[in-house]
Amino acid sequence: MSDEGMPMTERETTVRADGAAAADDAAMEAATAREPHLPTPPWRSDVQRRARRGPAPQLDRERIVAAALRIIDAEGVDALSLRRLADDLRVTPMSLYWHVADKAELLELVGHAVLAEIELPDRAGDWQAQLRDVHRAMFDAFLRHPNATDLLIGRARFGPGGLATFERILEILLDAGFTPVDAFDAYQSLYLFSLGFMATSTRSPEFVAVQRAGAAYMATLPAERFPAIRAVTPTIGRRSLDEQFAVGLDVVIAGVAARRAAAVAADGGVAGEGTRGAR
Repeated sequence: MSDEGMPMTERETTVRADGAAAADDAAMEAATAREPHLPTPPWRSDVQRRARRGPAPQLDRERIVAAALRIIDAEGVDALSLRRLADDLRVTPMSLYWHVADKAELLELVGHAVLAEIELPDRAGDWQAQLRDVHRAMFDAFLRHPNATDLLIGRARFGPGGLATFERILEILLDAGFTPVDAFDAYQSLYLFSLGFMATSTRSPEFVAVQRAGAAYMATLPAERFPAIRAVTPTIGRRSLDEQFAVGLDVVIAGVAARRAAAVAADGGVAGEGTRGAR
């Protein structure tokens, strides 16, 4: 139907469809402005979706993704459905399919949006300081959207934001003299720590209550049977989330540095310049 309530002609229908496709193109161009030459991942469905014809809603991906992220922030991933999202946007569920193929693609785009919020800092200090700075920036972005953490371990990693962060970390390590194998091993250890920390530190109030009850219970264990646990239990919970992340990050980076020192020693005490040259 046209705005006046009359049936649309075939030409009007095509014009509206082409307009929606153009709007999607513009949104995607804006989202990938920092990485304009990225190839299209094989799982994207833009071509097939835009081949459809019919009336299209006045929406764009940016608006859809922002609304989906608001729902996830407030209520978690399980609360998001295309019907719920359509209700929040005051559109029909079918209108969303002009812009996203399904919920899986929508969640991928939400992950892209979260990773795009990582503000990579300028490189300053030695390689260890640079790694701390990057992972702190990651932590800050993740902390703004703790309910979206699980979305960052799938296809979202291969969007512009995820690839930019991946490139920066590898760049730091390669420039410090790490081999490609050692650089990826270090990256993977830091990545798993960061996401694992967020996954276990931003759970529900019920999860937190269980952890506190567990700590209280351990304080009652017989000291003669569990002397190590009893010695450590009073220290549990003394750090804030930020402090604990900083401590854990330092521990992981210290481990990476120790492995790097051992590799250099095994190579005769000569640190190479990696594959890119030192900066």
